Amino acid sequence: MSIQIDSFRKAVALEEVERVPAIPTVSAWVARFSGIPLKTLIYDAEAMVKAQIDAQKAVGHDAFFAYIDPLYIPEAFGCSIGFLSSGAADAVPLDLRSAADVDALSAPDVRRDGRLPLMVSVAEQLVNAPSREVPVLSLVEGPFTNCARMLGTERMMRAVMKNKALVERLLDKVEELLSQFGRALEEVGVDGLIVADPVGSSTMVSRKVYGEMVLPHLQRFIRSLKIPVILHVCGDTDPILDMMAETGAKILSLDQCMDLSKAKEKLAGRCGIGGNVDPINALLLGTVEDVKRETLKCLQQGGKRGYVLMAGCAVPPRTPIENLRVMIETARL
Repeated sequence: MSIQIDSFRKAVALEEVERVPAIPTVSAWVARFSGIPLKTLIYDAEAMVKAQIDAQKAVGHDAFFAYIDPLYIPEAFGCSIGFLSSGAADAVPLDLRSAADVDALSAPDVRRDGRLPLMVSVAEQLVNAPSREVPVLSLVEGPFTNCARMLGTERMMRAVMKNKALVERLLDKVEELLSQFGRALEEVGVDGLIVADPVGSSTMVSRKVYGEMVLPHLQRFIRSLKIPVILHVCGDTDPILDMMAETGAKILSLDQCMDLSKAKEKLAGRCGIGGNVDPINALLLGTVEDVKRETLKCLQQGGKRGYVLMAGCAVPPRTPIENLRVMIETARL
């Protein structure tokens, strides 16, 4: 077993490591690095696999990422994908107005519908890449965030207060698909799953709503899996950090606004932490010295047990490659 895979497994098991895994989430950066238009790349398994392998060789981060975008879940339910002039993509919401509309949605088949089979194939190809030395991590968004994609975030926020039956029915349906997809990833041998849940942020919903509507579905989904989960929620998550620790996630990936030392103390060994190099002020806009200083601060606060070095959020597409490299090199000092 390679040192990178061993270090990742030890980190999620809250064991001490010799070298902290450096795993910045670089999906959007990899898409730009590949030089392939996003609307082409996300439908080409071989191109995605090659882009991930080439990017890892160029930067040196400690993972292969078996994804470029997270939109294949809402897409499998019937959402079309819209591509902006900037090159970014988003799901076009469905016209769901009642619980009956949700019931009428066909349950997607992981092996047949949308891009789900393609994403399983990407994961399998990376797992079986010749001389692989790094863990393979897939990514999905949490049930609450996927529902916001399918309804539209503004409609979702209104429905949480005025049409809970619709939201709960949709959460149930999405949760079931996520569990099936996660089990398909387990079957092909991925090492872990990143679950991003930005709409579950404390800037979006109250602690009460998080506990009643976000946590139960996220918890059942994560606990249905055997592979370790890294849970990322954007923004100041101090109000919900204790509940995030109840999800079953092994690592909580924290935004750059969070103090890693205080979070680690608050979690008290219940799960590990990941983060939180500033993706904008350090990685995108900073100098290599800025990145080195920020990375060293995170490494000092995170320690050698139950810690994964990550960016505070997704790495911006235009981040200079030199800044990413120095982040990884600093973790190996």
